[in-house]
Amino acid sequence: MRLNNLFLFLCFFVFQLQSQVVNIENKRIYDDTSGWSGAVDASFSAIKNTDLLTNFSLRPRVQYKTKKHYYFLISDLNYSKGSEKVYSNMGMAHFRYAYRISGPWKWESYSQIQYNQLLDQQMRTLFGSGLRLKFYDNKKSKYFVGSSLFYEYEQIRTTALINKECRISNYMSWYVDPKTSFYFTAATYYQPLLVDFKDFRFLGQYSLNFRVTKKIDTRFEWTSFYDSRPAKNVVNWTFNTSFGIRLKMED
Repeated sequence: MRLNNLFLFLCFFVFQLQSQVVNIENKRIYDDTSGWSGAVDASFSAIKNTDLLTNFSLRPRVQYKTKKHYYFLISDLNYSKGSEKVYSNMGMAHFRYAYRISGPWKWESYSQIQYNQLLDQQMRTLFGSGLRLKFYDNKKSKYFVGSSLFYEYEQIRTTALINKECRISNYMSWYVDPKTSFYFTAATYYQPLLVDFKDFRFLGQYSLNFRVTKKIDTRFEWTSFYDSRPAKNVVNWTFNTSFGIRLKMED
């Protein structure tokens, strides 16, 4: 069994999708304990065909919770390179604060900064705030909905175009953990432009996780992203599957 776990730790394949919508829901740490907690996701792959493609990703995260306050910080780095060409180069940092108003209701505020070669982004920053509701909760599953308004500022690399927009972010997410060898997370986002609902972004992300040891999980993930009006030379619809590992750091 130890040799099998080591094999899973060393041998995996990952392909990362980049999109305008960042799924924070599947990066939250779903526990009811107060204090500090965190985790680091890391993956590396090398694929040889006519070219050698290498991929590296790193996702550290940390959160602090009390009965009334919630602080969450996450970073996401991804780099993919062939022998003579860089295919993906992106980075993102996201900070979120939530205050429990009453019972299942929270008010959340957040900020984010990122760059993304695949989306032709030189830089993108945003600031937002809105309500979050936990509408179902038991020992084995949790369900959430939320809606917020955010402002984004984006610089495009190739054209030097600057976008300044206000969007509505609506989402539904759920987390299922039967306390056995697996757990499941899912989230769906819909983000229309405030002044034109025909300009929207959609993201669906679903993750199935298997526990290898108390500190190591394996993860299978499927993601689909659609942008009704993407930047020039960027496709409307993309999807991906990925397989990787998670190393937990907890008290």
